[in-house]
Amino acid sequence: MEVILLEKIQNLGDLGELVNVKNGYARNFLIPQKKAVRATENAKALVEDRRRQLAEEEGKRFEAAQARADLAVKAVSVTRLCSEEGKLYGSVSPADIAETMTEAGTRIEKSEVFLPEGPIKHTGDFEADVILHPEVRFQVAVNVVGEHGEAPEALAEEMDEETGDSDLTESDSEY
Repeated sequence: MEVILLEKIQNLGDLGELVNVKNGYARNFLIPQKKAVRATENAKALVEDRRRQLAEEEGKRFEAAQARADLAVKAVSVTRLCSEEGKLYGSVSPADIAETMTEAGTRIEKSEVFLPEGPIKHTGDFEADVILHPEVRFQVAVNVVGEHGEAPEALAEEMDEETGDSDLTESDSEY
């Protein structure tokens, strides 16, 4: 399907370009996100007229993204339960990093945070990429601090022993 790009899209094209993409990519992502319009004869004529306006809007988005990047927190620390070897009982995902950055005063969406090696599963220092605009990106230092504790399953079992609860209660045994 031919579409006309309304903004610069990484690895696809620049603002106002006519590109050929798969139907699903256009219908499910580009058009609903207002990143492109179908390349009809009307749209082709209008894009030439709107090219300056679109370039101006793109410039404003770029400036806003650059301002956000300049004011952004460049280092965050996340605390998670871990084993004595430093392996986390869960993981640190882009959503966790975005939430921590937002709490630190920089509003970041989870879709803007990229972990090149996938979710973090060990304690230590890592790098996360934050992409606010195709041309505006920066790295955030993520320090994952381990809180040595027992495994969540062990904690649940220990609580059951303390309260005297078992998995099967009297009311369950009647059925």
